[in-house]
Amino acid sequence: MKKTLFFILALMSFVSCQAQQEAVKAKVYGRYVPERKDDFAWENEYAAFRMYGPALKSENPSNGVDLWLKASPELVVDSFYYREHVLGLPYHINYGKGLDCYKVGHTCGAGGLVVLTANGEGANGEGYQTWIGGPYDRWTIVEQTPDKFVFRLEYDSLLVAGHVLQETITITVQAGSPMNVAEVVLTEKGEEVTGYGLPDLLVGGGIYLHETVDEVEYIGRDAIQYTEDALSDKTAAQMNYDYNGSTSQGRITLFVRTPGATKVGLMDGNAISVRPYILGDTLTYYFGATWSEWKE
Repeated sequence: MKKTLFFILALMSFVSCQAQQEAVKAKVYGRYVPERKDDFAWENEYAAFRMYGPALKSENPSNGVDLWLKASPELVVDSFYYREHVLGLPYHINYGKGLDCYKVGHTCGAGGLVVLTANGEGANGEGYQTWIGGPYDRWTIVEQTPDKFVFRLEYDSLLVAGHVLQETITITVQAGSPMNVAEVVLTEKGEEVTGYGLPDLLVGGGIYLHETVDEVEYIGRDAIQYTEDALSDKTAAQMNYDYNGSTSQGRITLFVRTPGATKVGLMDGNAISVRPYILGDTLTYYFGATWSEWKE
């Protein structure tokens, strides 16, 4: 009798434990996406993002960040890819869950790394040159829980002022926060094109400004954000018009902050927040986005 009771209690405990585990619903998610040319994608309740991998190299992508808009806290990365690549339903159209309507090209996109060097014409305005890298070479998932996702991307060939740098960026996304945390380390590979020494660097986060920018706002001394029409990309605008007869998909607001930034403003079509950087140091910056059509 005692043995039977023991097994009954053990079974009840197991069932209760299983129920508790099922009740822990993931609020963040991310993965390597080989079926879409080596994308690395991630999300939390507020937005989804992706960065570009080696299989896309022939299309001249950047080390910038792409943004997917989400209509609710529901995780959508896998369903968006499935809809696009299996069902043939483009994720550039909003079917009610959100959409990919943000154009990156070879830019920093929605919070990618920006490197500035003085070009010899003075340290103001046009006196700087902006450097943007290409796709990542390697990825690593560092931590994955229902509330936190951490991954690392490594870039072997970031060209800056005739010097080849290596970039390592570790990105953390947590439940409950619209901000991604980026930790960047740059080192020199010793390869030179110009034969001149590497100039002083200003490094931090940036946001590419599309033509539909509505408002630029400075927040404190080290942060900048701007708002634009969600359908700034003409292709996405046309696809949504063909599907539902409207090009109205609300507004998106993008944000970037580099603590200790000494230069915050507009540069080469980007909103930037950067500070002096020494090779080998770890630089931390924050980036994120919100959508006016998101509903909790």
